[in-house]
Amino acid sequence: MTNSDPRHNRFLVICVVATLFASAFALSANHADPDLWGHVQFGRDVWTYGLPQSTTYSFTGVGYRWINHENLAEAALAAGASAVGAPGLIVLKCLAGVAVCGWILMTLLRRGSAWLVAAGITMLTALNLNFFWQVRPQLFSYLYFALLLALLDHCFAGWQGRWWLSFGSRPVDRPLPDYSSQRMRRLWLAPILFLLWANTHGAFAAGLAIYVAYLVLRAIEALSCWGAEAWGVVRRLALMAVVAGLATLINPYGPNLHFWLLESLGAPRPEITEWHPPELSLDWIPWWICAACFCFTMLRTKRSRDFTHCVILALTFWQSMSHQRHIPFFALPFALWMTPHFESALARWNLVGSSETNDTDRPLGRAATVGFSLVGAFAAAILTWNLAQRLTDMPVERDRFPVSAVQFIEDEHLNGRLVVTYNWAQYLIACFGDRGDSPRIQVAFDGRFRTCYPQDVVDMHFDLILGEITALRHRDQHSQPFAGRRVLEHGDPNLVLVSRRQPHSQIVMWSQSDEWTLLYQDSLAQIWGRRAVYDDPQSSAWLPPRRRRIDDAKQIGSVTWPALPIRRDAMATGQADSTQRKEST
Repeated sequence: MTNSDPRHNRFLVICVVATLFASAFALSANHADPDLWGHVQFGRDVWTYGLPQSTTYSFTGVGYRWINHENLAEAALAAGASAVGAPGLIVLKCLAGVAVCGWILMTLLRRGSAWLVAAGITMLTALNLNFFWQVRPQLFSYLYFALLLALLDHCFAGWQGRWWLSFGSRPVDRPLPDYSSQRMRRLWLAPILFLLWANTHGAFAAGLAIYVAYLVLRAIEALSCWGAEAWGVVRRLALMAVVAGLATLINPYGPNLHFWLLESLGAPRPEITEWHPPELSLDWIPWWICAACFCFTMLRTKRSRDFTHCVILALTFWQSMSHQRHIPFFALPFALWMTPHFESALARWNLVGSSETNDTDRPLGRAATVGFSLVGAFAAAILTWNLAQRLTDMPVERDRFPVSAVQFIEDEHLNGRLVVTYNWAQYLIACFGDRGDSPRIQVAFDGRFRTCYPQDVVDMHFDLILGEITALRHRDQHSQPFAGRRVLEHGDPNLVLVSRRQPHSQIVMWSQSDEWTLLYQDSLAQIWGRRAVYDDPQSSAWLPPRRRRIDDAKQIGSVTWPALPIRRDAMATGQADSTQRKEST
């Protein structure tokens, strides 16, 4: 990585800085996640009231068990939101991403990779993380996984990059893995990591599976190399796997968390986009490039393959092909383990030098150094300017979230039991769920899905939202026949908030217009109220037609997260108090 020519070293520093700036920009996406409101609210509830045992803020899940696999993450997000606000959370998650990319880049350069290849692979990794690197509990899983990879690379430093399996007799002069008892002792950090992970996010199951598979594969290599003498190493690795698994049992639900995960993972999730395969679209170009590089590398590399690395990469590649959410679990080890092989494959076409003469060891001329330095400085200036803008705000787009509809609910003091599309529900919980001893508005269903709702409630919700589009939803053998109106009767709701971009819910609501009346409409959302409540002048909740707002007003622009409604009565009270103080003086 180092070179005696100071011009080359300065150039390399500029390249590293430019790569990290570019990675920071790729990982600085600042749009609001639909579930962020809920994560922060549930985390605040943990700090205030302790862990709830049953569903909160819902009238359909009262008393139903809630197995929350994100308690630590939500507590951290709530503390962060209170301490540094939305901009602070964006900055912290961006810095975490830069740290991961910086670790990958420096590891590749330290291992002798060409700077251009190392920078390119690092940027490709950042682009593959971009879609998933949001302020949400999944972020913690990807950070834990990066730590796990770093720990394994450290403990098995003398094993990597070679094919250790031998079938039949082993030649006397054949090299053996460099086993370090001191490094192996540091595997005791893995149970601590998994204890935290199991209380932070459910993806600990994927991390534990990868960890156990890695140790099993290394044990097979040990037996292949040392025969019967390897049983001590095998027992040690088996102990490390068992202890890590036992550590995940230290959670508020004990083994019930694992039983729930097994049950949940056995049910498809077509309603959640991240559980779909990567699409053939522009958004997923970085992933398809990564997949093509992997296949090309495996076929064309001249270097000795690492059996354990190959199997782990094949497994994570298969999972990432099946589910978008698993892409980071492939992209990170690909960057660390496949880059030398990628360089070897490129060297066959003379696109890069060999590992013995790679371009980190060749000094650059003055003109090239100055030129690249100026380009790097210019790019860094542009990225810094754009980063400053992206890291100071988390916009809530009006054409994506019902900001105006929420303000209408506040202005007209609507309350009660609300049926709302699941990707808006936690926004409503944050806006109206934490006022007084009981929530002002309770929702029928929200993004917590099966962690705290029975399957029948899930079915009712998607009967309204999606209807009989079976390709986009899951129903089990106990599901009742399709009935879009069933959710309008269960639990006696009095309000419905639906998106106009979900046509089936519009069809259902208009078909039920003899029982439901339209209270609000804009280009994005509709609010319906039960006629017996809002059309009856004798009702305390009567809403006269003149106070209803029904139009197609375009929802343009954004407001800063958390985008809570303005309490106009509080503003009026404050203005009155101010006027009284002025008059008294």
